[in-house]
Amino acid sequence: MLNKLFELAKKENASDLHIKVDGYPGIRINGKLNLLKDFEIMTSEIMEKILNEILNEEEKKEFFKNKNYDIAYTSKIKDRYRINLFIQQGKPALAMRRIANKILTIKELGLPDEIKEIAKEKRGLILVTGAAGNGKSTTISAMIEYINNNNSKNIITLEDPIEYIFKEDKSIINQREIPYDMNNYDEALKYILRQDPDIIFIGELRDKETIDAAMKASETGHLVVSTLHTVNSYQTINRIINFYPSMEQKQIRLQLADNLKSVISQRLLPKKDDVGRVIAVEIMKTTPTIREVIVNIDRIEEIPILIKKGKEIYGMQTFDQSISSLYLDNKISYEIALEAATIKKDIELLKSGISSGSASDFYNEMM
Repeated sequence: MLNKLFELAKKENASDLHIKVDGYPGIRINGKLNLLKDFEIMTSEIMEKILNEILNEEEKKEFFKNKNYDIAYTSKIKDRYRINLFIQQGKPALAMRRIANKILTIKELGLPDEIKEIAKEKRGLILVTGAAGNGKSTTISAMIEYINNNNSKNIITLEDPIEYIFKEDKSIINQREIPYDMNNYDEALKYILRQDPDIIFIGELRDKETIDAAMKASETGHLVVSTLHTVNSYQTINRIINFYPSMEQKQIRLQLADNLKSVISQRLLPKKDDVGRVIAVEIMKTTPTIREVIVNIDRIEEIPILIKKGKEIYGMQTFDQSISSLYLDNKISYEIALEAATIKKDIELLKSGISSGSASDFYNEMM
């Protein structure tokens, strides 16, 4: 049963596979979830066989003890999956994210060339953000591969679990996985500076302690890359600050202003032909003005405006600028562009033949 599902997921180029007891399996294709009613409903007996396939006895005990478990798994057809096991209504269930065997390049992913410039940073903190399932890990893998192919660096990844497997080119890459190579992020980050890293990838900034460690590493001359489940740069900065109690927020603002180099936020949108998805990207760089805004609590809402104004000089762009480009390049439909845009008037004016810049000026005059 499991192998048949893996084969179908590969054939259909599915991004996710879902299995639960007393339900049909499902796969997500181009962002749309499809129930596989040609398969039988999953029974407890079938689920037991699936668990025995992907977990050893120790891992099964850990799963049933904690009611959640993350693991990376390679199928018999050599497809790799990031699997989250959980309990629902007292019975096991699985959410399985399919990981491409080939690490795609920045160009192949449709990412802006500016991502290459960001990957050339020598020190500081780079964050890739977006909702779950919008390709954050894929973007970071492309950045690491770009560095690996062009520079001699010591790259250490801390992951839970390991997703993409890198083949060393010009760089040394050590990939460490919870719980097999390290017990937790905190422990690994405590000792990582003794391992002579140039670049550190942390799977996720999930709490104050992880952020503290990432900030310390970036302050001591290392490049730290990580992810957050936030939808844009403005929300990302607020989320980090709000991890801290009020009496510590001034200090973290100063640290962010000094060490944050860039925030890359992304969304996957359906292509115009509805075959596959295309990426919309917001890019924020910590320019001198944005540095001032991060420090000053009353000016944080200026960030989207500063990103928009910094497109030509700094290579930044808002989501709306990215969406407008995708629409003008005929990669997404007018309906999708309108739905995804923050300022929908810009898209409406674009359809009338007014350029993105002119649309914004026209709209501002109307306001």
